[in-house]
Amino acid sequence: LLASGVPLLTAFDIVKNVVQNQTLADVIDLARDRVKEGESIAAPIKRSGHFPPIVTHMIAVGEQSGQLEQMLENIARAYESQVDVRLRMMTAVLEPIMIVVLGVIVAFIVFSILLPMQQLSGSI
Repeated sequence: LLASGVPLLTAFDIVKNVVQNQTLADVIDLARDRVKEGESIAAPIKRSGHFPPIVTHMIAVGEQSGQLEQMLENIARAYESQVDVRLRMMTAVLEPIMIVVLGVIVAFIVFSILLPMQQLSGSI
């Protein structure tokens, strides 16, 4: 939002309305109020305890260096890569489990068809 020219306080309002986690929305609202009073962005976010120290440090460095947009983009990329890694890990764990479950279902179907047929042929 900042890169497209949206003012910082307006960006806070937009993000607060988009976030579905009420706790994070409250942190964003508090940070907005503190920034409006002249405080840095990193300080209220750090005090909230809901963000890792690296995030608050990167925001602080971005504010001090005038590269806040770039730092926020770096944070977003880092979170996206974490999500990708976790999705790949979940997929790697779920694939074998799903194969075993499907194998059990197929075996159940095969036995439920073949067992009665064998019993019928044995009784003739």
